[in-house]
Amino acid sequence: MPGKKLPSSERGRFAQRLNDALDNIEFPPLGSGRQARLSELLDIPASNVGHWLKGESFPRTSALVKLSGLTKTRSNWLLSGQGEPYKKADTPRGAGKTPPTIGTKKLSTEAFDLGIKWMKLPKQQREAIARVIAELLNNTK
Repeated sequence: MPGKKLPSSERGRFAQRLNDALDNIEFPPLGSGRQARLSELLDIPASNVGHWLKGESFPRTSALVKLSGLTKTRSNWLLSGQGEPYKKADTPRGAGKTPPTIGTKKLSTEAFDLGIKWMKLPKQQREAIARVIAELLNNTK
């Protein structure tokens, strides 16, 4: 039936999965900037994001894809709870890794994506790459 809303319990379960996925990537907690930060990262009005986080509505497909990418979850699981939440090779970032903001006067999407890949590397590899980058920057002066 067109325009019929799903039961609020479905939206509530979606909100729970979304909030859990955001917790897994150490996103700011609810009441401490989660809605504003997610709105900024996804370039979506904060009121829309607030409705998702509270289980009042579902995101559009384009926003769901962005949420899935950000949280490293499968979009089908995020929306419906069906299937595995993560691909085996694509688990969420570790503890303490808060995604940087992107958008105007902030990180580009390319820099954001590179930062996510960087955070997945073991500490020793990150330190080695940082030394190489520092050397490259010193050689360009």
